[in-house]
Amino acid sequence: MITVHKAGVILLVALLSFGAACSTATSGSSTRATVTTSHAISRYATVPYQGCVGRKRTRLTTAQATRIIDRVRVMAPTQLQETAACPGGPVLIALTPGAELLAHQLLAEYGSNMAITVGLTTYDGSPGRSPRCGTLPPSAPLPAGLHLALRLEHGSVRSGANFSAAVVMSEGGPRSFTIDTGQPLVAVLVRPGTRRVVGVYSGAIAGGGDGLHVKPGRSSTIPVIGGTARCDGGLGSALPPGTYQVIVRVAPEGPHQAPTWLTPPVALRVS
Repeated sequence: MITVHKAGVILLVALLSFGAACSTATSGSSTRATVTTSHAISRYATVPYQGCVGRKRTRLTTAQATRIIDRVRVMAPTQLQETAACPGGPVLIALTPGAELLAHQLLAEYGSNMAITVGLTTYDGSPGRSPRCGTLPPSAPLPAGLHLALRLEHGSVRSGANFSAAVVMSEGGPRSFTIDTGQPLVAVLVRPGTRRVVGVYSGAIAGGGDGLHVKPGRSSTIPVIGGTARCDGGLGSALPPGTYQVIVRVAPEGPHQAPTWLTPPVALRVS
């Protein structure tokens, strides 16, 4: 087992394998992706052992791995997203999008004893090519009377940074509407006019499963978090500056997540 040190874990091994925020299903030559959320599980969580994401063991002891992690926490108090210690090494480090300079410094100091991702992109000494998150499936029809809207806290965000928003659910019909989506929801960035996902949130999420009850003629909101980790197959870990659109998937919590609705897209400037 790999031990992950962080509350609110997005599984780091999946992140280092190009998949924390995007779970893909491939059929023929086309790839579709859905964006998932993960909620807090424990301070010292474990994830299934996956051969340390293909890395050979480096004979690190537990004490040595702990010292490395403690050192990285000092060096990167705001750029560190996740840490994990594989049995026998290496130490797995996930940094915020755009932190390639820090990744280079860490790799120069620790070499093969450390495996690093920046955002969703593996860093092996130079900026890597980001994974592809694919395309969101179409939205299911909304129930009669129900309306969704997306409200961004700000209309722009710095490349590499995260942003906040809210989904507004309004019930215009004669009956109340109840759904348990979990909170917060996670936004994705798409190419304008498409459902092709190019940017996602890559950090940890500490959330819950509170239900939402919307009375007739009333509205309720669900908090949303989003990010600018690049996942369009381009070089680097952070989305380049430009205008994108934000979409949020709204679905019941659980293994089936159906029906799934998409909010109308809202423009966001990445600078």
